[in-house]
Amino acid sequence: MLAFPGLQKKSKLPPCADRGDRIMTTTPSAAPSFWQVEVTLPRSALPALEAALEPVSVAVSWVEADEARDLWTLQALCAERPDNAVLLPAVALAAATAGIEEPEPVIVRIEARDWLAQSAIAFPPLRVGRVYIHGSHHEEAPPVGSWPLRLDAATAFGSGDHESTKGCLQAFNALARRGRKRNVLDVGCGSGILGLAAARGWAVPVLGVDIDPESVRVARYNTRRNGLRAFLRVEPGVGVGGRLVQARAPYDLIFANILARPLCALAAPLARLLEPGGHVVLAGLLTRQAAQVLSAYRRQGLHLEQRLVLGAWTTLVLTRRGERP
Repeated sequence: MLAFPGLQKKSKLPPCADRGDRIMTTTPSAAPSFWQVEVTLPRSALPALEAALEPVSVAVSWVEADEARDLWTLQALCAERPDNAVLLPAVALAAATAGIEEPEPVIVRIEARDWLAQSAIAFPPLRVGRVYIHGSHHEEAPPVGSWPLRLDAATAFGSGDHESTKGCLQAFNALARRGRKRNVLDVGCGSGILGLAAARGWAVPVLGVDIDPESVRVARYNTRRNGLRAFLRVEPGVGVGGRLVQARAPYDLIFANILARPLCALAAPLARLLEPGGHVVLAGLLTRQAAQVLSAYRRQGLHLEQRLVLGAWTTLVLTRRGERP
């Protein structure tokens, strides 16, 4: 989670740009400056504003501003000063969703600082089922029986703290209790966290792909430092039609933690890659988008097996019925 003074609630980054808990790793001398947008709204309006600001922000956090009136301040961190042509319609949409007058956004410049040192303090170990995620600054031994992953603050999404990633990890743990998968694909792998979890837990072939070159670089680095290069391969890709993705199909587990619209567009290609009896875990979608995504995959013959709702985010676990070949 991206840590700033006073922020306590939630971090979110654009999926597959990617999806949720991105932290900038820089030295003090190279630390970038940012623009911060603050908007105070009722909690019910936050998901709409967050989704609208995703394309122009590198992180979004919520902090409670007034408990009695259920008001929250959304803080979006942007690499450049946001254009009013994008910002103001987003605020107007969120206000309309909540049925309130349009609030005035506050824009301030955040000067350079040592983000890595600050984020390390706020990145304690996280355990989701048997998956134990910790930074290199954490020196205690992992819990007995856990599947430890060392992930530091990085420029690619995926520390496990965001609800979309956490939902995928919960789904992974549930599937792991039922047996080992044999061939795994992670679409929009970000930091590589989901592929790393599968490789650590099952020691089986895993392929991770991402359209973001920085995510590919970070995921490969995390694969090396966790000693999992024998199992996890990370490659750049513009979709799931690439030669390597096709050559390694069919898969009995596919992770796709991206956004609702691309998830819908990928329904048919992902269904073709999934073997009978296999599972696909879909995340990065707001709960209000779940029905649309679920409908797209049901049309491909997949069946809902589990729905995980964490905060405003939903993770769907679907399966292709039938026996393994």
